[in-house]
Parts: sequence; structure tokens; C-alpha cells
Amino acid sequence: MKIICRTPVRINLANGGDTDYYLKEIGWGCVVNATLASHFYEFAINDDDDNATLDIVDYFDYIANPNRTYRLESNVSELDLLKATMKELNVDIKNSFALRTNVPMQSGLGGSSALNVAMISALLHQKGEEIIPHKIAALSYDIERKRMGVPGGYQDHYTAAYGSGFNYMEFMPEGVSVSKMELKDDVIEKLEKNLLLFYIAKRKFSGSKMHDLQKETAEKDPERVKALLLEKRDNALKIKETLLAGNLDSFGKLLLKEGQIKTKLTGSGNEFFESVMALALENGALGGKISGAGSGGCMFFYVPDEKIESFRKAIASTGAVELNYRFQRGYEPGILLKTL
Repeated sequence: MKIICRTPVRINLANGGDTDYYLKEIGWGCVVNATLASHFYEFAINDDDDNATLDIVDYFDYIANPNRTYRLESNVSELDLLKATMKELNVDIKNSFALRTNVPMQSGLGGSSALNVAMISALLHQKGEEIIPHKIAALSYDIERKRMGVPGGYQDHYTAAYGSGFNYMEFMPEGVSVSKMELKDDVIEKLEKNLLLFYIAKRKFSGSKMHDLQKETAEKDPERVKALLLEKRDNALKIKETLLAGNLDSFGKLLLKEGQIKTKLTGSGNEFFESVMALALENGALGGKISGAGSGGCMFFYVPDEKIESFRKAIASTGAVELNYRFQRGYEPGILLKTL
């Protein structure tokens, strides 16, 4: 029996704190994000025996990252997450595995967490265990953040596990809560038209490095960081309300503020990305930000109807690649399993 699990990545629209070092400063945090039906990680357990290999297929950039196959005993970093997950789940599977994705590397879209949620779900399904999104997300967080020591926040694991498009999440000492945001269909469709997503370039620093730098800043200047985090959390709540109300011009302006506060907290880390943002604003964007922890990867911008075509031309001049995407709808799950 072959088992295939697909999970979505996300766009982080507003982050009011989802890492332990930030939550320590402000007590609780929140996030508004949206999962993509168009961009995914897929993990498969094949129905062969005694092969113990992993095939990796990159649909986004197969020239720079051609298809490759590794023996599981190989000492390569691309196997670390799978090995750690198999060890944590106490499984010793001799089948071959396959990993497929159309997500750019180092994109800031939460890819590694989406992959791990897919891995855990497929491996547990093979063991005959029930697939519970909250449990899967918590386990994925524990493996990546605690067992492997990869710095980062909570949202990516829970987003990939729950899916369903637009979500509001709260992070408190007693745990994580996930609430589906019921946006009107016409609001979602307008966002798909006016919120433009671009892959700009690989990040200057990895997400782990950015989180290390953010934690260091929080520890050195806690009062300043706390004030900015409270402002950012308040802005995230306003973004939630504008989306629910369908007030998208206000959303665009709040998105600009979200990016500006983020830069004050972390620094952009890259003059090129600063120049892209300046160009975006000069060509009609109401707001925009770098996706993920910062320093590169994807950027997205909210652009009014009448500016879209000229905006696209301006950003294309930087060498950025536009990613055509679709948001998941509320009925689309995060964890999609099938057997063959």
C-alpha cells in the first residue's frame, strides 16, 4: 500500500508574536495567516520493500535543484528531518520515500514545518493511528524546535495541519488555539487578484539564523522590543478585523505598518529587499512585507486594481518571479491523505 500526504504552505499576513522569546515579553501572541491550495509539500511512502531511499523532486526550480535520490544511511542535511521524525515516532520502515514540492527553497512560506507535518501524518497513518491535526502540529513543533534545536515559532506547524485557508491563531501559556476566519467569497477572490506574491531571492540568512538574531535582540533590549511587540499585536488584531469586514484598502495600509514594525524589530537584513519595497510603494502598492522570519525569500504586496499591470512590470524589472497562487477555502484540509 502506497501512502501519500500533501500539506499546504502559508502566507503570514500578520504576526503578533508566535515564538517563545516574544511570548515571554508580552504574555500571549496571535497570528493571521492563509494557507495556499496551489503550493504544497507532498510526502509518499512507497509500496516497495527494503529500499530505504528518499527521492526528492523540486517542481519550482528543477534546474538549480535537479531530482536526487539518497540512501537513508547517507550523511546529508536533506535527510535530517526525516531521520529525526522516524526516530521520534519509533518507526523503522524499509520502504522508499518520495518528497515533492513546488515551493521555492528558503521562501519564508513555512516549508520545513509543512513537510514535517506531511511526514508525521503519513508515518502515523501507516501505523494505523488516528490523524488529529492539533496533535500532529504539536508533535511536529516538538521534533523540529526541541529535538532538532531549529529556532522558530508555532504557527507554521499548526497552519499546515489545519489548512482551511484563512486562520486566526492565539498562542498562550495554556496552549495554541486555531480559529477559522469566515471571509466572504468575493473578499477572498479580490485578495487573490490584488495581493501579489513574488519570489525575490534566497534569504541572506536562514530562518534559524534570523530567529537567533531576534532572540538576541529581545534579550538585549526587552523594553523596546516589548513596546514594538504590543504595537505589532494590536496591528495584527486590526488586520483580522479589516479582512473580516472586507475593507481591503485598509488591510493594505495595515500590511505596510506590519512590515515597518517588523523591520524595526529585526532589521531587513538586505538592502536589495529594501529597494524592492521602495519600488513597490512608488508603483502603487498600499502595503507589503517579507514573508517569514525576514532577510529574503518571498514578498507580497497589496495593489489596487488600476495599478496592477504597471506594478507587475516594475517588480519584474528586479528579476523577481511572480507566484500565481490560490488560497485554500474553508472546506480544504491541511492534511490530505490518500492510499493507492
